[in-house]
Amino acid sequence: MAALLAGTALVAPVEAAPQAPCTMTVKLDRTSTQTYANGVQRDVYNVKVTYGGKTQTAEVHRMVMPAKTQPRLVTMKMGALGQLRSQLNSKKGARGIAAVNGDFFYGYRVSGDTVYLPRAASVTHGHPVRMNADRMRVVGIDKFGVPYDDEVGVTGTVTHGSTSFPVTSVNWQSVGDSDVGIYTHDWADTSTARRPSGAVEWVVKRKTILAVRTGNDVGKSVAPKTKVVAFGRAYATAAKRAKVGTDATVTVQQVTSTGVPLREGVGRGVNLVREGQANVICQASKLGARPRTTVGWTSTGRWMTLSLPGTGYDRSGYRIGGLGLAQEANAAVALGFYEAVELDGGGSTTAFVRRADNDWDRVDDRDGIYQRPIPNALLFVRQTR
Repeated sequence: MAALLAGTALVAPVEAAPQAPCTMTVKLDRTSTQTYANGVQRDVYNVKVTYGGKTQTAEVHRMVMPAKTQPRLVTMKMGALGQLRSQLNSKKGARGIAAVNGDFFYGYRVSGDTVYLPRAASVTHGHPVRMNADRMRVVGIDKFGVPYDDEVGVTGTVTHGSTSFPVTSVNWQSVGDSDVGIYTHDWADTSTARRPSGAVEWVVKRKTILAVRTGNDVGKSVAPKTKVVAFGRAYATAAKRAKVGTDATVTVQQVTSTGVPLREGVGRGVNLVREGQANVICQASKLGARPRTTVGWTSTGRWMTLSLPGTGYDRSGYRIGGLGLAQEANAAVALGFYEAVELDGGGSTTAFVRRADNDWDRVDDRDGIYQRPIPNALLFVRQTR
């Protein structure tokens, strides 16, 4: 479902309460259940959803995480895509017990190249990985470990002497004339993917300006343990006045709907289930069957995932089958979701569980089947305290 677009970034709209959520008849037939050594329970169902005299049927895979399990963001370097298995085999994936694919992604035009990036915001260990000032929909946990499925944006300042500049983004795909973007180690290597250039750039390490870049020097890689402050044209004159070796303080803060910053978060699509009720309107665009990935939790806060692998692949290699969003929302309610949100789907639909021998078992399809490369994923980690 990842669209490949060139040009302006699309900002997720503010989510409004549906006027007429679909209420459908759902019939579940559980065909298998398995509990892994790590406590993950995997159930496979045949689902029949009826609405308006029409019926959709699909195979649905639900994973129920053990108590005290929380999600973690696993992400590639900006502009790099990797199959979910390769991401899980990274150092960060070592503690995971299960995982699903993450955010939608687009191909953005950056300095003449197409760069594939997650569509929305992401956070890990409390640090923004990718974000701008427009609040965007995410799912994850706040700093207290409480599940979160609302919006997050960024604010902050860059202070140099008596002058302060507003921070408008972190690792974003553009630097507008009135923007001040921060680029970190997450977008470090420009040989992997070119990053946007500011009219003027500072290289900052801790609180010291190591370089003031102009002309052909802008847009270069971010060195280890440094960050780049990229200034739009409106701030170029003031930014050029900075001297190497002087102090600059960069402050970046999350803005959430609850006021509590996030510990982990990944961009998401629409909210499918809210407080145990289907939350998708009855319109044609929400009824088309597609393979899908959903994540959410029960009324007691236990995390669950839902994968709709579909019925196979068409002649062009696209994954087909599944359920409509509205049908999936009703199925998720029947399967015990108290809250559920949409992640990327279509060819991105992928799910893994760690086996007793410590290797990963692909559970949305046969192991060894082609996986679409994706930019990030949600890894589930069992807490040790």
